[in-house]
Amino acid sequence: MLNRRHIREKVLKTLYAFFQSGNTEIHIGEKELFHSIDKVYDVYLIYMSLLSEFRDAAETLIHERKQKHLPTAEDLNPSLHFLNNRVIQAVVRNTALNQLLEKHKINWTGQQDLIRKLFMQFRNEEQFIAYLNKSQVSFEDDRELVFWIYETIVFPSELIEQLLEERSIYWLDEIELMQSGVLKTIKLIKEENASQFTLLPLQKESDEDRKFAKELFRLTVSHSEEFEQEISKRAANWEIERVAKMDIILMKMAICELSLFPSIPVKVSLDEYIELSKDYSSPQSKNFINGILDKIVADFKRDNRIQKVGRGLLE
Repeated sequence: MLNRRHIREKVLKTLYAFFQSGNTEIHIGEKELFHSIDKVYDVYLIYMSLLSEFRDAAETLIHERKQKHLPTAEDLNPSLHFLNNRVIQAVVRNTALNQLLEKHKINWTGQQDLIRKLFMQFRNEEQFIAYLNKSQVSFEDDRELVFWIYETIVFPSELIEQLLEERSIYWLDEIELMQSGVLKTIKLIKEENASQFTLLPLQKESDEDRKFAKELFRLTVSHSEEFEQEISKRAANWEIERVAKMDIILMKMAICELSLFPSIPVKVSLDEYIELSKDYSSPQSKNFINGILDKIVADFKRDNRIQKVGRGLLE
């Protein structure tokens, strides 16, 4: 789910915190970087685990209604479509998911009021009632209901967002990406052998991506002063002290990638850091960063300081 752009963003934020803290221990910053990357996956697991909680809430409600002093016919003979929802059952029974939930210590202990509130919120909706009232439900009916619960109730929930924010400062990073991952996972569930579906990995090429993150962080820190001098030399009419810290770090990362990562094309690096500047810099800063990086690329090419491996990678 996380791609190189997300990784660059994580490195940028970690470098900002690292330099602001005055820390000089690279391994401590590196540990924080991977912690911030890995914790994002917990959001995906949390969302996936909600289906089991909703099923338990439904089962509890059915039991409570049967125990009423004067139960109705509906109380005594409720629709079991939701309890028997094959997509939900597949998620509940998925061995890999259950192992990861245990490994990451993810559960909803102490949050039953929240679960019940969310369950009651969608239980009374017309679409859910219509689903319960069907004489028969197909596997696609089951899947569509799960999509609807996530998209209509779960993802927009301020209660869940607040819970995530309270539990970890990292859990709101890339939250929309993790939500998208949940929906992709539900799409992958097939009726035959449903519980054997594969969870999406946090990173498609985990080893390579982690190596990239580690090297980008470490090399930017170790060459920090050198890169700052390169920026200062080309920042005409600007005092480097007046440039925003985030902008300087972003440019240092760009210089690092341009000059020390031979397999990444120049254009890719420039495009990526210009995109990052749109999110983390002011419009004025964005133009400033673009101008500085253009000068650095031109000068480094002239001085043969950009060495790219592979045909056509220089341009």
